[in-house]
Amino acid sequence: MRPILTMLPVLLLSGLASGAADAVKVTTDRTVDNSSLETIIQDVFRLSGAKTNDEKAIAIYNYLHGTIFHRAYPTEKGQSVGPLKVINVYGWGLCGGQHTVLKALFETAGWQVRYRGWQGHTTIETNYDDKWHYFDVFLKCYYWTKDKKTIAGQDDLGADPSIVLDAVKEDRVPKESYMCCGDDPNGIPDQCKKSKPYPVARHEDGWASVTGRDRGYSPLLTLRSGSALRLEWKNEPGMMVAEDKKGGVHSCGTKDFRNNPILGPIMEHYGPRAYANGKFVYTPDFSKAADVADIELKDAKAEGGKLVAKGQGSAVFKLNLPYPYAACKVEAAFEGGEGKLAVSVDGGKTWKDAQPGDVSEIVRQKYDVFFKADFAGSLAKFAVDAIVEHNKSAQPHLYNGKNVVTLSTKDNKVPEGCVLSVTYSYQEATAPANRTRWDGKGVTYGETKTVTKEADKLPFTFEIEVGGNTPPKMLYLERALKAR
Repeated sequence: MRPILTMLPVLLLSGLASGAADAVKVTTDRTVDNSSLETIIQDVFRLSGAKTNDEKAIAIYNYLHGTIFHRAYPTEKGQSVGPLKVINVYGWGLCGGQHTVLKALFETAGWQVRYRGWQGHTTIETNYDDKWHYFDVFLKCYYWTKDKKTIAGQDDLGADPSIVLDAVKEDRVPKESYMCCGDDPNGIPDQCKKSKPYPVARHEDGWASVTGRDRGYSPLLTLRSGSALRLEWKNEPGMMVAEDKKGGVHSCGTKDFRNNPILGPIMEHYGPRAYANGKFVYTPDFSKAADVADIELKDAKAEGGKLVAKGQGSAVFKLNLPYPYAACKVEAAFEGGEGKLAVSVDGGKTWKDAQPGDVSEIVRQKYDVFFKADFAGSLAKFAVDAIVEHNKSAQPHLYNGKNVVTLSTKDNKVPEGCVLSVTYSYQEATAPANRTRWDGKGVTYGETKTVTKEADKLPFTFEIEVGGNTPPKMLYLERALKAR
């Protein structure tokens, strides 16, 4: 019994109760759950109604066309960029990176995939129904065979160029997105003829900076009591975490959706596709048990609304997020003795001394961010105010009409003494009838509407009825965990 008795004080100092909600998700009946490759495939098939393998492959292609746009490869120093990170964080990439994401989705659907390198371009093919099929989400094309029975492979296109050259005339291309960014299809048959397929890819195989599967990354959100994450449908100048001399904007403007009746009504409110930002705020109240429960305390306890040290104490605040920090300010008020701060960007493995104030240089483009306060007297206040980056095209936006929204967590439990909330903010939109172009012209907007729901029992489902005759302009989606 002695080992158990000697461990009890340490456990009590750290808090037996949990002050965090793991895998906080907001999903809707009309959008794709982007939290895993499996949920993506399930929802893509569900929403498209696809039955045949050709229909399923086209649905995956259409989903990715709407989720990511083309520009530079997303890169991170000392960190990998896998398919879920491309989808949830960045939303952009070049040909090999985009096709690695497409590869992962096709593989999750149960099909083999192989790369085919062209001159200056990287492509893939997928195998189903005992045949290889070519889908190019970068050039924005796929081709039905001349008899329109299935999607052609690259060997088919190399052997019979008319499959490509007569495709528009014979209505065998994706009408909504075909070559929407202005690429020339005439060279495709020759490239297909010259290219040689690589061996069937393994799941982990990737291209350039994009790995075949995510390594040490999860898009699932952990919320600590006292925190709120607001993801916005706009960006802040200079708050793109990756190096980018063109401002993080789709280099082809609005070509990819302005003539697309599926994507256009969703995207036209925001201009050319670009990175998006959000705000993360953490302001624990040390007088509330739930806010203290998830703080890792050593030789300290909550007392009188402060964290009070017994000799030399410390407090670790675990503020890891699925979205990279773009900027961050930290506030700490020490009383009755010296205090100092340290920051970890590897989940507490290593620490770097820091001063209260702007710590953006330390945490920029990092996810596993922890803060540690060492103090001899007490820590009277601690707060974090940060900007993060995310891909707005991966968020569960609203449509005009009825939207069924579900709030859930990993175990569908809200931490004791807490309430979990979700907030949608948007403007209803009305567009001219009989449009053939989706460029925002003539669209009018109503006043800002904000819907907040709180839950202490999960899963929690509610409805949002959105007016207008076209999808609304989204402003933000917020999730927050607060102590009662």
